[in-house]
Amino acid sequence: MKRTSLFGAALIALLMFSCQKENSQENSSVVSKVEQENWQTAKLDAKFATSQKQVTAYLFPTDAMAKLVETPNVEFVQFVLGYSDNTLQIKVIGVDKGGKELASVDSEILSETSDIDKLSSLKTSTSKTIKETTFLNDHLVSPDDALDGINAWQKKLNTVSDLDEVLSYEGARFKHYTLEAAIVADMLKNKKNVNIGLFLGLNPVGKVTTFLIGLDKNNSIKNASITGKEADAGDVFDGARPSPPY
Repeated sequence: MKRTSLFGAALIALLMFSCQKENSQENSSVVSKVEQENWQTAKLDAKFATSQKQVTAYLFPTDAMAKLVETPNVEFVQFVLGYSDNTLQIKVIGVDKGGKELASVDSEILSETSDIDKLSSLKTSTSKTIKETTFLNDHLVSPDDALDGINAWQKKLNTVSDLDEVLSYEGARFKHYTLEAAIVADMLKNKKNVNIGLFLGLNPVGKVTTFLIGLDKNNSIKNASITGKEADAGDVFDGARPSPPY
């Protein structure tokens, strides 16, 4: 009888743990959706600009990104936008051709103001490296152009003007940016890359876009390779498609 009671107690405890785990997972998902909804209605004022100026980059660990792009049927990565603490939040999800979410990775915000100086290495980098496929080459951007775009975004935050305009398309605020998973896979070839840094900047038409740059263990940017024979931490990828309109 005593043995039966102990077994019953253990079973109840196990069921309670399972329920708590499920609730925790559901709450985590709800928080993410809430942040996405908050972003769509967030007031992009001086508080937002002041907070966002402290963001140097969004860091995605390469080991976690490797698992994401290696997930079966992942064809694209989407950098999803959310909002909390007056700051833009970003996570990446791996999706199939139909847009179904299959995996995700949260970012860590690199916010030390001194780290913005690390971008100066982009100025001394060579022009775009040469990749083995036209597809990859089409998504490369020259380091100096990336630096100009990043600086333009910081300047826009200083003026606190038209922030909603540069983060929207025809009045609809951007929800996420989409990029082929093959581009992330190429960045992972360089084992010196410990993090993939997502930097925000303005594109030539004045809209906020993303720049992906491989970062070492110190979150520093290396100069781009002249030969381009192998992936280099200095490679900068752009071309992420914002939604809307895509």
